[in-house]
Amino acid sequence: MKKQITNIRKAVCVMANQLRKSGYSLSEAFRKAWRRVKLSMTIRAAGTTFENRQERLQFLRQFRPEDLSVTLEREKENKFDCNAIQIVVHIKPIRRRTVVGYVPRALANELSRVIDKGIQVKASLIQIIGGYGYKENLGALINIAV
Repeated sequence: MKKQITNIRKAVCVMANQLRKSGYSLSEAFRKAWRRVKLSMTIRAAGTTFENRQERLQFLRQFRPEDLSVTLEREKENKFDCNAIQIVVHIKPIRRRTVVGYVPRALANELSRVIDKGIQVKASLIQIIGGYGYKENLGALINIAV
């Protein structure tokens, strides 16, 4: 239990430092960081229209939510963003995994440092959204908790 509390405090400090660098006052940065840690964050996956991810999301729609699990994996070799975090969905019934997108850049700047420190970040797929019209793209809502 004590180790978990220490990890939570480290996560808050890392996030607060990143928020401080982006222009928040120290007290605002810590308040926002604590809010993010205490409450889970719901994000929309970025980059879902690239590299046949639309087909992957369409394929994932046929599975029940309990058949899918999500992990966040750092991609340090990404040539566009050194803080990139992939959203990987694991499909339990067929024992496969697929990348459906990325954590949005603004959050990835803070969250990448938390992940690099070894602090566990949990993620889950809330819903695959969109695709209602002929030209409407699919997306994924992801819940992230530190």
